[in-house]
Amino acid sequence: MIKAVVGAGGKTTLIRRLAQRYLAEGQKVFVTTSTHMLIEEDTLLSDDADEIIRELEEKRYVMAGVRENQKIRALSVETYYKVCQRADVVLIEADGSKHMPIKFPAPHEPVIYDNVDEIIVVCGLHAMGQKACNVAQRLELVKECLKIEDDTRIDAVHIQKLVEKGYVKPLREKYPEKTIMIEPNHDDSLYQRAVASLLKAQMDVSLIREEWFMPQPHLIICGGGHISCDLVKIASCLDFHIKVIDEREEFATAERFPLADEVICDTFDHLEQYLEPQGYYVVVTRGHKDDFQCVKTILSHSYEYLGMIGSKRKVKKTFEDLQREGATQEQIQTIHAPIGLDIKAITPAEIAVSILAEIISEKNGKQSASASRELLEVQEHGTLCVIIEKTGSSPRGVGSMMFVSEEKIIGSIGGGRIEFAAIEEAKRHPKAMVRRYELNNKESENLGMICGGSNTVLFLPI
Repeated sequence: MIKAVVGAGGKTTLIRRLAQRYLAEGQKVFVTTSTHMLIEEDTLLSDDADEIIRELEEKRYVMAGVRENQKIRALSVETYYKVCQRADVVLIEADGSKHMPIKFPAPHEPVIYDNVDEIIVVCGLHAMGQKACNVAQRLELVKECLKIEDDTRIDAVHIQKLVEKGYVKPLREKYPEKTIMIEPNHDDSLYQRAVASLLKAQMDVSLIREEWFMPQPHLIICGGGHISCDLVKIASCLDFHIKVIDEREEFATAERFPLADEVICDTFDHLEQYLEPQGYYVVVTRGHKDDFQCVKTILSHSYEYLGMIGSKRKVKKTFEDLQREGATQEQIQTIHAPIGLDIKAITPAEIAVSILAEIISEKNGKQSASASRELLEVQEHGTLCVIIEKTGSSPRGVGSMMFVSEEKIIGSIGGGRIEFAAIEEAKRHPKAMVRRYELNNKESENLGMICGGSNTVLFLPI
């Protein structure tokens, strides 16, 4: 088996990893380059085929090339082919990238020998979110391919287009008999692992959206009274990370709020240190003074929702006080006060329902899904199931995700027979694919569904 590794930064690391795997299997491994490659500690600097073969036979591994400063360059063609005949696996670094995570090749790149069986295209997903000028090898060619500027932020679609236009398509046309594979370098984030899975399967990376992989939104409740107790109970079912803050020791306890993720006993003068970017804030303290203090503090930070309890008279006075303290009319107009939807709520539980209904309306108008911390931090190998399209009535929206392995299931794509069918599919066929579950035909009857519509689920091995 002869593999040529091309593309952006990370080729040498991949070659090392492959070499170790094949050596562990008892294979004889020959590593070299068709262009240039950094000299490593165990590199044999020779173009003598017999010398290279002797080391290969003795150690079952040899990395060989001709010295050129701190790198090796390609062996003579005669030596290369002669050593290939004695190796079980040949790994060739066939492209340069100067350690940059993305690249578009020049016309003379990569250099592929005729006897290569498989070409592996490397790309670096840590380029995502970075300016093109900071992460691209052959920047002008990258800009021309993508129709972007120096300071354009690179995303997954950019990387896929570079790989397809720069490597996969031209290599397939030039070497139709060779296998072409994509090997993305990525960190441990769930989004990058999902993008990598799509790239390897050569499926459209725009099937998923980065915002689906946002963490659970933070719900910060200022005040630990009766309404807060019911807020926490209901919000615990709504995929929020819940934080309760109150200065009274008898109110700010884990026993009082067993379903909260954090319970903090501190004065509202220190509220700023507990704020979360783009949080959802509910101000329900014991009085006007503390409500005013909380709202004033939150207004100077980023938030998705800010609501304050109170009568129309109290709200009017609070707004006037805020204006005197320098708050703008635009800022004040973002405050939901009196808080909650008008559902004629009377009891603390009913008020909690009205508040959370308003928050849900705001949240879902801006984002379609979010992931739990447990799901985002999963490190095991398994299958990620993602709803990428839905029609009609179904319990979970686009972007909802579930991780399935032999040992565990994290998250949900709606429960019921559809989720059961998806779990079975993920376990039986752990491969990248799209499956549509109809809710209005014979299949829906088999799944026990009566509400109509459909869910399209993307399965991604990660």
